[in-house]
Amino acid sequence: MQKRMNTIASATTGLPIQGASVQVNTYPGGTAATIYSDNGVTIATNPLTTDANGSYSYYAADGHYQEVISGSNITTTTISDVLLVDVLPADLPTSLPGSAGKLWNDGGTIAVS
Repeated sequence: MQKRMNTIASATTGLPIQGASVQVNTYPGGTAATIYSDNGVTIATNPLTTDANGSYSYYAADGHYQEVISGSNITTTTISDVLLVDVLPADLPTSLPGSAGKLWNDGGTIAVS
């Protein structure tokens, strides 16, 4: 589960845009994604609405997403292939485990033995 944060601002004035709608979809599927207001416990409303600072945030499971930004006096914009992924732990072993079904890292690829 990862947190995504961003801010919407006017391209002409640079001022934040309050009240913009941000629809979070699966990518490439394009269906509404399940998003959370915390780390995977409380389901959030989708689409989100930007706050007074033009900001929005949500948590979602690791994966690829698409954000469709729209609203009054806004040209609808789509941000495709937003990747959310947990960082690998520093102590993940780099040698093949002795038993099946455990994660291992071969220096860049995570696999299951």
